[in-house]
Amino acid sequence: MQKIVVIVPYFGPLPDNFNVFLKSCSKNENIDFLIITDNDIQVRHLNIEIRHMEFAEFKAKIQQAFDFPITLKSPYKLCDYKPTYGKVLHDWIQEYDFWGYCDVDMIFGRIDHFVTDQILQDYDQIYHHGHFTLYRNNDINNNRFMADQGLDYQKVFTSNRIYFFDEQIMPQKFDLLQAPRYAGKDFIDINPWRFRLMDVFEENSQLLKPQTTLFEWDNGRLFKWMFDKKTGKFIKTEHLYIHFQKREMLDYTNDNNHILITTKGLLPRQGDLGKRLFLELDNNRFFRDIKKQWEKQRFIFNRRIKRYLFK
Repeated sequence: MQKIVVIVPYFGPLPDNFNVFLKSCSKNENIDFLIITDNDIQVRHLNIEIRHMEFAEFKAKIQQAFDFPITLKSPYKLCDYKPTYGKVLHDWIQEYDFWGYCDVDMIFGRIDHFVTDQILQDYDQIYHHGHFTLYRNNDINNNRFMADQGLDYQKVFTSNRIYFFDEQIMPQKFDLLQAPRYAGKDFIDINPWRFRLMDVFEENSQLLKPQTTLFEWDNGRLFKWMFDKKTGKFIKTEHLYIHFQKREMLDYTNDNNHILITTKGLLPRQGDLGKRLFLELDNNRFFRDIKKQWEKQRFIFNRRIKRYLFK
């Protein structure tokens, strides 16, 4: 497999699921992860490197790559700068064939089960969503964010507004440039506006969906389990990763390598997955109480995000 590095700048308080995120990265031994952070993180995994850096230092690192003053007042604005990392961090990643970025509100399965040698050979951009994207590491590809086609990058980098340059503008640029990009949907993107853990792509499907869903991380592999109440059958599928944006996932795993990802949080799996467990996760007082808390948090988030987007 070609050499890949995933770059993860993160500043400020870490999410509760961060230790499980790190564990899922460590199970992808053939991929390196470079975490740039102001947090005191200690890791022993050979494929994870921590670079301690304040946000102001990282901003200065990005500024060095441009001959005009950039606007970067908060870490949230970094979503617009993700496609620049191949250029900005060139001296750190020269040895790699591909570089990429990801969020931390997610858990990886086995990346190499989905990002195959054939895909790496054929495409210059692999996935285009901000939570996980890879780019071929060469000068042409690393400078495509500056192409005249599509939205002007200088407009984005001199504004406080969030343009989601990484996941909305870059795919347009690649298409206009007729550059090969891979847009698979073999991951789970949880709908942030629903309490239940519902995959965005599954919701948009016209297929009849089973009634209850939960997710399992089993020592490096990620699975979706669905139970259809009408037929009494279970369906199990493997996926690249699960992304639960804008959703707090409390960690009750105690460093367990067999985890259930549920509306209650991250739970150690004990025993078999059966109908009773699905129904318990689907209906109980705790479920209803935590739903009320989540809806309150969603209202607060909506109010805050509008300030970021339109100020």
